[in-house]
Amino acid sequence: MRYLNRKSLLQSLLPVALALWGAVLGGGWGHAQEGKVLIPRKQTSPPGPPLSPQESLAKMVVPPGFHVELVASEPALLNPVAMAFDERGRIWVTESFEYPRHEPGPGRDRIKILEDTTGDGKIDSVKIFADGLNIPSGIAVGHGGVWVANAPDLLFLQDTDGDDKADKQEVVVTGFGRADTHELPNSLTWGPDGCLYGLNGVFNPCRVEANGKVHEFTCAMFRIDPKTREFSLFCEGTSNPWGIAFDPWGEAFISACVIDHLWHLTETGYYHRQGGPYPPHTWKLESIVKHKHQMAAYCGITYFDSPAFPAEYRNKLLMGNIHGNCLNVDRVEQRGATYAGFGEDDFLSGNDVWFMPVAQKVGPDGCLYVLDWYDRYHCYQDASADPEGVDRGHGRLYRVVHTATGRPAVVSLAEASSEELVRRLADPNIFLRETAQRLLAERNCEGVVDKLEAIALGTQAAPQRLSAVWALQAGKQIRSAFLAQLLEEEDEHLRSWGVRIAGDQFAGDSKVQQLTLGLLEGASPKVQLQLAIALGKYTGMDPIAHWVQLAAECGSDPIIPSIIWQNLHPKLDGEAAANLLTAVEQLDLENAPGLAELLTKVAEKLQF
Repeated sequence: MRYLNRKSLLQSLLPVALALWGAVLGGGWGHAQEGKVLIPRKQTSPPGPPLSPQESLAKMVVPPGFHVELVASEPALLNPVAMAFDERGRIWVTESFEYPRHEPGPGRDRIKILEDTTGDGKIDSVKIFADGLNIPSGIAVGHGGVWVANAPDLLFLQDTDGDDKADKQEVVVTGFGRADTHELPNSLTWGPDGCLYGLNGVFNPCRVEANGKVHEFTCAMFRIDPKTREFSLFCEGTSNPWGIAFDPWGEAFISACVIDHLWHLTETGYYHRQGGPYPPHTWKLESIVKHKHQMAAYCGITYFDSPAFPAEYRNKLLMGNIHGNCLNVDRVEQRGATYAGFGEDDFLSGNDVWFMPVAQKVGPDGCLYVLDWYDRYHCYQDASADPEGVDRGHGRLYRVVHTATGRPAVVSLAEASSEELVRRLADPNIFLRETAQRLLAERNCEGVVDKLEAIALGTQAAPQRLSAVWALQAGKQIRSAFLAQLLEEEDEHLRSWGVRIAGDQFAGDSKVQQLTLGLLEGASPKVQLQLAIALGKYTGMDPIAHWVQLAAECGSDPIIPSIIWQNLHPKLDGEAAANLLTAVEQLDLENAPGLAELLTKVAEKLQF
């Protein structure tokens, strides 16, 4: 009997020993004899059993003065992937039991509406809005329905009878890939221009046909106009991006895995790829960081701007770190037309290897909300090797609160008048500002166009003025006379957005074109950047000489020459090349480093 017990013990320990030995020899993870992952990738030991929500909460560490509260957990919340708040303060969450399934088609996944009806800070109402989905990897609420990334489709779901259940479905676009279910279309986020933005990963090829165009891409940021359904690529590159944040100036930042973690993305830019070929003649751009946080697996990002936290914690980018089981923090500083990112101390440490912060959002109360997938496996390698080992019984939602402010009351804008929404554009809570802006756009700014124009051209703080501009832009209410005044504004952010609007909504207006061309000489980097992009959209004019002038004016800016080139080189045929050389002959290259860089690319393409 003693021998049999010892033998049984050895048999039970042998797979663990083999896995540990495999981790030493082969890179950090091993398999049992039947393919079970014992030591997941980027972990040093078996993860152990899951903790209860209260146990996990007790292990979390946040800065002094903060504490973490549990908002929802299993069984009300299971395998959460993405989340969004609506104007009532309700939380919409996608759940996936199908992950890591590659095959398209109906599945078991669903969308839930979570609501705190008593005001005690805890979810007490859970409704299933839609089911039959298959890894719904992104969600946004607005324009009369719910937008869901459910590869290969981007869906628009509506509740037409008010029972909080979807009864109408539209496939807005289709053609997203499912080759890598960690790189599906994700992070659906409303942009300042009123478009819905999303991301896709490098090993997930897509072919989207929309509006008479075919878009073939892998790693990219895409966008859709909710009013026209127009689909376009905003920019391309990076790796497995997951998380979009817009700052108060309307600049786009994303987090990404494997390679550098933080990127400032600009329209028409092409950024460094984790892998795969670049299109011919690409002049790639890089990330905005030179530092690293813990192991490179990031998921989600938010720009925190709310009075619910002390000033030193505002205006920072917070990112979920899956392998690090924590929230990392970066601050950004402007560098010409782009930014540089600098790491700061972690904001939250989970101290639990199951903790997987997949989304972070500023809520209607101004606090930080953190969605936790909660699983032993963080990487697709582990999930693919052991799909049955993927946990499907847990999920948590947390709220981080500062003691000095407590948990402010949730503000609902569902019944707000347009005048109230205009006032909310000055709210210090970024969520309320952005939601007010979206609601005004949905109403086409009816009855408040004059008021919004007055704010945009007034003396208020620039972020409030920009919010008014964006509401008008998203509501398709930009008038040419107003745009002309906007282009004369002293603040570079307002002028640069005026140029961007000119390219987006007045591309064929010769008077608007001339107004923007008048800004070429002596423009700030932000204005120069938008001029470089708008010139590629204008119709009825030859932009070559203007791009040359802009390249000569931009000095050593880190990104403007590349953006000029990405817009210029597709037009660089024989006649355009001759026009370019004529324009260059009149300039002093020794004092124009940006133009000198550009001409190197021209010579390479034309094989001079």
